[in-house]
Amino acid sequence: MQKKLPILIIVLWVLLAPIPGPATEVSESIFSHGSGPIDVFIFTDYFCPPCQAVEPYLEKALAKLNRLGVKVTFVDKPIHKSTLLYSRYFLYAAKTADGFPEILHIRRVLFDIAKTKVVDSESELFHKLKANNIKLSLINVKPIFDQWVELIQRFGVRSTPTCIVKRPGQKMMIYKGTQKIPEGIDLLLKELSG
Repeated sequence: MQKKLPILIIVLWVLLAPIPGPATEVSESIFSHGSGPIDVFIFTDYFCPPCQAVEPYLEKALAKLNRLGVKVTFVDKPIHKSTLLYSRYFLYAAKTADGFPEILHIRRVLFDIAKTKVVDSESELFHKLKANNIKLSLINVKPIFDQWVELIQRFGVRSTPTCIVKRPGQKMMIYKGTQKIPEGIDLLLKELSG
């Protein structure tokens, strides 16, 4: 039953995502940030304690990678029952974000809220984000949720946090956990900076 639960959550995540009208098309920039030849995929869940532990490191390191031209893609992998809600609001806020630093700030706020484990309704989350001066814009999140499911399946991601680094013409590197992810990203930063 445990293996079927994450699949059930993903199916419900895609099926239950609200779909606003066609006037709210999704910008590709919400899905990926940057345009360089190196791709970094970050698979996390806001309620995952190891994800929460590695997030402060990721915030600084991914900002550096993005400035160096690395394309960063966040993928919310639903493990907790409230991840669907937080994922939707991440995308609503990302739609209004003015650049990658603001995307990182939105993620930090959502992770901080998730750590409290007291905000699990839509109205509570809405008010918490507003209290943190985060603007929201309703969009159709289903296309991005579909892309996330495809990436989770393509890379066979079963746990969070997971980081995947793809360089042109090189073997894909997979890093998992609070120790290996910083080691892998530090190697990439050193390679690109040196």
